[in-house]
Order: sequence, then C-alpha cells, then structure tokens
Amino acid sequence: MAKVKDNIVTAGLSGKVGNIVFRKRGGKTTAYVLSSRKAPLSEKQKEAQLRFAAAVASAREALKDPAEVKRFEQMAAQTKKESAYSAAIAWFMNGCE
Repeated sequence: MAKVKDNIVTAGLSGKVGNIVFRKRGGKTTAYVLSSRKAPLSEKQKEAQLRFAAAVASAREALKDPAEVKRFEQMAAQTKKESAYSAAIAWFMNGCE
C-alpha cells in the first residue's frame, strides 16, 4: 500500500488505473497493486458476496431518505464508522438488528 500526498497527477483520483487501484477514505488517498485471484470462489464466499451486494443495494436505497441518513449518521458516530454509508452496510450485514 502506498499513501498519495499532494500529487497533482493523482489529486481526486479514485478507482482502477491499469493494475493500480486508488482509494480515498477519511480524506486520505492510498494506492494498491491489483492482485489476481488464483483459486475459484468457494460456495461460502459466493454467498458472502451475494449478502454484501444485497446490503449495498439496501444501504443505497435507505440513504435516499433524509431521515434514514440522519439515523445512520448517528449510528456511525456511536459505532465509530467513517460514514452513514458504512454504518448502513454494517447494519444490513448484521441482520438489521
């Protein structure tokens, strides 16, 4: 992992460029080398991917409502998550408890 600081070329960059992935979290940009998967996914991994995809879809839908945004912002502050989106995903992944 590399940290990107004050670089005019990568300012505001996120996503994949060639085999390098740029990610912004907490106001910091980091760069990773994209690794290739060597083994096929197991059934448990496929199920986890489907659960996560469902949680992402549910979080995106829920955060369209300003009241839900407030609720998840409060939840994020209580659970020390970075954003309402992170809190919503965690909430949906943990069975909406």
